Amino acid sequence: MTGPVLALDQIVKTYPGVTALSGVSFEVRPAEVHALVGENGAGKSTLIGVAAGATAPDSGTVRIGGELLPQPLPSAAVALGLAVVYQHPTVLDDLTVTENMLLSLPPGRRPAMARAAAWTRRHLEVVGADVSPTARVEELSVAQRQLVEIARALALDARVLVLDEPTESLTAAESERLFEQIARLRAAGAGIVYISHRFPEVRRVADRITVLRDGETRGTFGADEVTEDDVLRLIIGRSVERAFPPRLAARPGNEPLLAAAGLTGSRFDSVDLTVHPGEIVGLAGVEGNGQRELLRALAGLHRSAGDVRVAGRPVRLAGPAAAREAGLVYLPQDRHVEGAFLPQPVRENISALVLPGLSRWGFVQRGREDELASTEIDALRIRTPSPETAVGVLSGGNQQKVVFARSMAARPRVLLADEPTRGVDAGARMEIYRLLRDFTATGGAVVTASSDAVELAGLCDRVLVFSRGQVVRSLAGAELTEQAVTGAAIGASTSRAGTAPATRRRRRLGGGTLPRRLGNGTLLPSGVLAVLIVLLAVWATSRNSLFLGQRNLTSLLLLASILAFAAAG
Repeated sequence: MTGPVLALDQIVKTYPGVTALSGVSFEVRPAEVHALVGENGAGKSTLIGVAAGATAPDSGTVRIGGELLPQPLPSAAVALGLAVVYQHPTVLDDLTVTENMLLSLPPGRRPAMARAAAWTRRHLEVVGADVSPTARVEELSVAQRQLVEIARALALDARVLVLDEPTESLTAAESERLFEQIARLRAAGAGIVYISHRFPEVRRVADRITVLRDGETRGTFGADEVTEDDVLRLIIGRSVERAFPPRLAARPGNEPLLAAAGLTGSRFDSVDLTVHPGEIVGLAGVEGNGQRELLRALAGLHRSAGDVRVAGRPVRLAGPAAAREAGLVYLPQDRHVEGAFLPQPVRENISALVLPGLSRWGFVQRGREDELASTEIDALRIRTPSPETAVGVLSGGNQQKVVFARSMAARPRVLLADEPTRGVDAGARMEIYRLLRDFTATGGAVVTASSDAVELAGLCDRVLVFSRGQVVRSLAGAELTEQAVTGAAIGASTSRAGTAPATRRRRRLGGGTLPRRLGNGTLLPSGVLAVLIVLLAVWATSRNSLFLGQRNLTSLLLLASILAFAAAG
C-alpha cells in the first residue's frame, strides 16, 4: 500500500461530563511503528477502542487497509486486518490456551482440532512462552497471560497490530523476543501502534511519536527529533522533575519493623528478611524465582512456615485478614483481578479495608466514609468526576491510585507493594514514589517487588536479588545500581522458572489425555452430570420397572431430540 494502513480522522468521543477525544486524527503507514504516548486519561485507550471497533465514536471515520470500517464492531476491524494486544489480557480464564488461541481466528483459518495443539505450541514459541497448550488460562501468571495475548494477536498476521503496554508484565528476555517480532512484522510491511509509558522502549522501536493530552493531539514527531524531556513536557503540559525522592537518613539502633527468619513457602526457601522503620526494601530477580511469592506469603495469601515478627511481636500469617491486623497491608500486582472492585464507586473502593472503623452498630456512617474518600482523592490527586464514579471507567493510572489509596487508608505499618507503578504514566509514577517516601518518613516501611531495575535502584534503600527461591545478593549504598540489579538477577539464574507447579504436574499426565482434561476441570462438570444421570436412572428404575422400558425410552429420546436440534442451532 502507498497510503496509511490505519487512518483515524477527526474522532470525537464524549461521555457524561467528560470529553475523551476532541477531533483526534492519527495514522500509521505501512512498515512503520508509530508510538502513541500520553498520561493515563489522555484518551489513548479510547482512541484504540475506536480503531478496534469496540467503541463507537460520536463522529469521525476509521479506515483500515484503505477500507472504511463499516460499523463499530471488533469482528469488522479484525476482518479488515487489525489486531490488538490489550494492556490487561482479554483471554478467557476458564478455557485452555489452545481454545483461547482458536477463538481469535476467523472460522476459515482455524486449524483442525487434531493439529490445534501443535499449531498453538508453534505460535507460543515465537514469543518465548513456556506454556502448555492444554493448560487452563486461570493457572497462568500475569506475564504468561500477556504472552498468550501477544501470540494470539500475532497469529492473525494482521495489517495493523496495536500493542498497548505490551511489556508491563514481561521480563527483559521476553521483551527482547517481542521486539524481534515487531522488527519482523515491520519488515513484512505491517503497521504497528505502540503504546507505552517507557520512553527508552518507545525510542528503540518507534519511527514516529504522537502525543495525546486531555483528548487532543499535541503533536507528531520523528522519534529522533525529540528528547525524553520534550515528550514529557508535552504529555504533562509542564516540565516534570523525574528524580527519585531522596533517601532517608539511616536510623541506627532501631528495632526491625518486619523480621522474618527461615520463611519457607511455594517457590522460596529459608528466606531471612529484616526491614527497619523508614526503609524501602526491593525484591528483584528473574520472574518466577520466588520474590513475588514471598511478598504474597507475607500478605497471608500463600501458605508459609517460619518466624515472622512485626515490631517485635510474633505474627501468624493465617490469612490476609490476620496479616492486615498485624499491620501488613498488600498492594496487589493486578488491579483488575485482585485490586479494584471495578463496577463499584471510588468511595466504596477506598473504604473497603476499613469499614469496621467507619461503622456504628453494623451500619456504615456515610459521612465518615465520604470524608475518608475525599481526603484520599485529594492526597493522591485521583482524577475522577466524583467519588461516586465507578472505578472501571477511570484510566489505568487513576485505578491504580484508588487501589493505593485503599491500602494507605488501612494505616499499614509495612506496605507490601507488588509492582506499585505498573501501567502508570511518568507524572503519576513520580507521585507514587513521593507517597511511598512520605509514608516511610512517618515511621512506616515498604517491601516492594518490581520488574523495573531502574525503579528498584532509584527508589529502594536495599534490594534483595532472588534466584531459585533464595536471596543470592543484597545490594545497598553505592553498589545499588540498575546494572548491578540486572546483572545479579541474570548472573544468578539464566533460566526462567516461571511455570506454575500445577501446570508442570499436569504435563506429566500427557497433553490432551482424558486424565489431564478431568484433572484441570475441562470435563469435570460433564463427568459429574453423567454420574448424576446414571444414579437418577438407577433410582427411578428401582421405583418403577417401566422406567427403562421401550415406550418410555422412545418418549425420552423424542423429547431430547427437540433440545438437541435447539442446541445445534
